[in-house]
Amino acid sequence: MARSASATAIDPAMVLSHKFPEVASAYDERDVALYALGVGACNADAADEKELQLVYRRDGQSSIKVLPTFISVLNAKTSDGFYMDVPRLYYDPALLLHGQQYIEIYRPIPSRANVANKIKIAGLHDQRKAAILEVETLTCLEGSGEVLCMNRSTIYLRGAGGFSNSSQPFSYATYPSNEVSDVTFPDSTPFAVYEDRTQKSQALLCGLSGYFHPVHSDPIFAQAAGYVALATSYNSSSVPVLPTFVSLFPNKNSNGLGFVDVPGLK
Repeated sequence: MARSASATAIDPAMVLSHKFPEVASAYDERDVALYALGVGACNADAADEKELQLVYRRDGQSSIKVLPTFISVLNAKTSDGFYMDVPRLYYDPALLLHGQQYIEIYRPIPSRANVANKIKIAGLHDQRKAAILEVETLTCLEGSGEVLCMNRSTIYLRGAGGFSNSSQPFSYATYPSNEVSDVTFPDSTPFAVYEDRTQKSQALLCGLSGYFHPVHSDPIFAQAAGYVALATSYNSSSVPVLPTFVSLFPNKNSNGLGFVDVPGLK
């Protein structure tokens, strides 16, 4: 919910009591491969054997490999829209920052699946000049109910703080503050440094993989994030189509590979 100068402050009780409906969704190898390309797979070397396994079935692979971070695209959308669409959560979308992304994976990630997402507000903190919102998503496999992973996103909302007593700033979380206290970082200098440049085409590919963020549908934000084509699709009835797209039509039929799948043609 966007915040205006005359809007009232965040209502923590209403935000924390908000119940998200369970969301069913599905993804397949196309989504997984687009995500891998979007974050740079095969960008430096299109023939890299290890990275090709992320976008192509190599040497008898039954399925392509899945980058663990792919599951981070599963938690942004609810059946009602976006997980930031919470009653009495006032903020300015232009001042929204994505902070920490914490992920726990409980089993190998399949390259295609039907899943159910269970979303909840895991934390809300008043930092006086800003508010911090923590959203937790538990992703389960449909049918078996087996838990696949847990995503927790920390969202920093500049200008949205000050909704509680200044002497006792409001802070609430459903998990212990020391939950990840066993995480340590090496006290040494890096043995290698790698630099890369993200291209706008990569952001578009990542978006096509299933990532959903309505802030990026605004043309100004979309251009900055590389979502130019996606912004066009949000703000018009259709996306312009390259004329050569029709060359894909004869390549496949109900029996197989189309015009090259002919009896007697070896």
